[in-house]
Amino acid sequence: MQNIKIILEYDGTDFCGWQIQPSVRTVQEELQNSLKKIFQQKINVTGAGRTDSGVHAKAQVANFNIDTSMPIKTIFAALNGTLPKDVRIISAEQVDMDFNPRYDAIKRHYCYYITRRERAIYRKYMWCFKNHLDVEKMQQASNYLAGKQDFKAFCQVGADLKHHFCTVEKISWEQKDDILTLNIIANRFIHSMVRIIVGTIIDVGRGYTPVEAIPEILESRDRRKAGQTAPAKGLFLEKIYY
Repeated sequence: MQNIKIILEYDGTDFCGWQIQPSVRTVQEELQNSLKKIFQQKINVTGAGRTDSGVHAKAQVANFNIDTSMPIKTIFAALNGTLPKDVRIISAEQVDMDFNPRYDAIKRHYCYYITRRERAIYRKYMWCFKNHLDVEKMQQASNYLAGKQDFKAFCQVGADLKHHFCTVEKISWEQKDDILTLNIIANRFIHSMVRIIVGTIIDVGRGYTPVEAIPEILESRDRRKAGQTAPAKGLFLEKIYY
């Protein structure tokens, strides 16, 4: 038996997220369908995280167990030969049997992209927001989110979680020409957390919410106190650290 670790990228536009769900298209299901074609048996794939509907990934990590003599490079080629074009395997390797992409991960890096002008190209991968934004205030407000915090106010209502604590190692905004990028690294992310953070900090940038309101929102643990959920199309899973 081999434990195969894969790193993959996908365009989330036409997917209803990572995790298999009835009657909708998901990345996990596409992978399992491809593996079934290759090995003529059902093979379960485990992912490092469950990206939401419409969210993209540059370096998602997953694994599966298989008893085969097929070389890794052949598995790699066969997967890319059978997967749809909006999913690509970047690498494949054999790892220890106890490797788990979800539980062995120590931190995750997401980026959110905002364009300050309407675009013909890349419009599916950025949130177009043309109103004036005070990026300095957005960074000041974001600084309150660093460290270990209870992010229940920044979590989708109804999420079934044991707790809402996350430790944010880095959260920074970068303006380059007409593209505004949020980089955020944390040990874990809860449902819609990054997108709700973006929606809330945007309200700070346009003067709707004071910088000093962020600690109050955190302390409230009330989703209604935070801002809108930003569109999924601007969010990318950049990297997972082990």
